[in-house]
Amino acid sequence: MIRLIATDMDGTWLNSKKEYDLDKFKRIMDLAGEKGVKFVIASGNQYENLVTRFPKEYLSQLYFVAENGAYVLKGREILNIVDLNSDEMATMRQIEHKYGQEHPTVWAGVNSAYSLKSYGEDFAKHLHLFYEKLQIVDDYESVEDRFFKFTVSTPVGESSAFAQQLKQEYPSLDMVAGSNAAVDISKLGMNKAVGLKLLGQRYNIPADEMVAFGDGGNDVAMLQYAGQSYATATALPEAKRAANGIIGSSDESAVQDKVLDLLEKQ
Repeated sequence: MIRLIATDMDGTWLNSKKEYDLDKFKRIMDLAGEKGVKFVIASGNQYENLVTRFPKEYLSQLYFVAENGAYVLKGREILNIVDLNSDEMATMRQIEHKYGQEHPTVWAGVNSAYSLKSYGEDFAKHLHLFYEKLQIVDDYESVEDRFFKFTVSTPVGESSAFAQQLKQEYPSLDMVAGSNAAVDISKLGMNKAVGLKLLGQRYNIPADEMVAFGDGGNDVAMLQYAGQSYATATALPEAKRAANGIIGSSDESAVQDKVLDLLEKQ
């Protein structure tokens, strides 16, 4: 029996144009409502960005595990916030000072995301694909917010190796490849599975009644936690190893088709 379905966004639910089949989504939501299945958007992205991806009339039916598990909501209702403490922030600032000039960075906070003006307009434009609320600042020292995570950009294809390197240098934090060109750095033990576990406890749904879809390093814990899990054809190797099965690519609407198949058989 399936009672909760969770999907990553970029490279999983969204195709390469950052779009998805709206008609299939509406069918999914109708079936999920009929069969009492909770539909969860589990992403490293900002909540305010995720909300813009879906029709407003479905917001109250959607659950969000945003910021790699640190921010959990039902529609607009906040269920859980786990922000960084002062020691974790200090370590992340060490990473920023060491690598920030070579690798553009982003701080993700409750009120907004923040990046530096010195990284240029093209990088800021790229960030708007992932952050609806984004402030470009002269320096990070003047920013006041509660923070979820810190992201370091890499050349395409180098994020997994760089995450492993950073983990060896800074073992007190978690490092995962959020995409093939970015490393997400967060509180030790913080991941999307934490958000799913919280929803499971709140609604009495065990892991073996959950299905998860993903493609990145930040999906590994979620893919391992859920009773059923699927990685897309274009997923990073670590995501494919963590999943129970491999499906087609996001450009083929593979996740939407698999979700519909699972719900129709329920």
